[in-house]
Amino acid sequence: MVRASITLVETSSQGHIALVFDANFHITDSTGKIVASTSDDVDASVAKIGGANKDRIITVAFSQDGSLFATCNNEKTVTIYNTADWTAVRSLIIAKRATAITFDPSGAYLLIADKFGEVHRTPTALSADEAASKPELLLGHVSIVCDVKMSYGSPSYVLTCDRDEKLRVSKYPNAYNIQSFGLGHTEFVTTIATAQFAPNNAVTGSGDGTLRLWDISSGQLVQTVDLQELLEPYYTDGRVLMGVSNFEDRNAATQRYGVLRVRSIEGQRMFVAAVERFPVVVVLSFGEGPALANVRVVDVARPVADVAVLGDRIVAAYAPPSGETDSDDLAVVLEPTNGDLATDVTLSAALNALSTQQIEAAAPAPSIYVWGNKMYMDPPKDDED
Repeated sequence: MVRASITLVETSSQGHIALVFDANFHITDSTGKIVASTSDDVDASVAKIGGANKDRIITVAFSQDGSLFATCNNEKTVTIYNTADWTAVRSLIIAKRATAITFDPSGAYLLIADKFGEVHRTPTALSADEAASKPELLLGHVSIVCDVKMSYGSPSYVLTCDRDEKLRVSKYPNAYNIQSFGLGHTEFVTTIATAQFAPNNAVTGSGDGTLRLWDISSGQLVQTVDLQELLEPYYTDGRVLMGVSNFEDRNAATQRYGVLRVRSIEGQRMFVAAVERFPVVVVLSFGEGPALANVRVVDVARPVADVAVLGDRIVAAYAPPSGETDSDDLAVVLEPTNGDLATDVTLSAALNALSTQQIEAAAPAPSIYVWGNKMYMDPPKDDED
């Protein structure tokens, strides 16, 4: 038996860390102490979160003020929690399987992107008017929507990206008014990051191995950062391996640099990215121009499955161990120290001391290049998927 790895990590403005493992999650404070959990395997002093998921959690989000937390699982169940006492304030079944969720700036609505290319929004509080509580269609793509984010500042925009290489910027809440398209990626776009320090810009990551900086008002591509230039040595020296075990539907001799996640580090005016299969985080400063500068590759012990930001610290969740000699650490936390990034030993140790659940074996996460392939068809569970 082995300890289940963390599949998703999310942080809040109130200092909470959400650590997702399969169908359960822990909520810790900024010291790594569990304050609430859906798991039964925690101390009696820990708040037990009801309305537990019965299937794998695929996306989570905190509201901007940290007062709400939402999850969506593979059974298409969305649950919204009040973080003051971790009670479920709303639960609903959506029609299609979600790919990403985010709250609007007010926290009054949750936006839900799905595999059929649509984004709906639903009130975060129940209404006496049943019709007002139902999800309403905001916008649609002709391909899987991979991520959804809100801009900062005014006017407010909703940003979406899809499997057809596009970034779309729509006015909010009247998202039928398209502000711009960001065109330039050559593979599926997996992730979007917006930032308070750059309200007119966004950074996207893609299966084409690039990070791109955009002007969201015009859709203009401002800058492209090619990760191959930074990360190819990891293939050359064997720290990252090519082959069908890595990318099941791709050429075994192909190097890939797929971006899993991009986040903003507000206090440092930086962005951080996780790249599939690579034991690194990539950190980029945001400077005048605007421009992404001082790009750094920071080595960590194992490939990163997800990354989040807690204040000025980076929380990187590790992918499952690939060999018997690998440690079973869940995560590493990096903090700025003398102009560089160093391990926050105390918080890292606290997170790695947590129990998740015991499983027979750690299965490797499916590559993003599987569902990113335009020939890929996700086998439906039922006729409504």
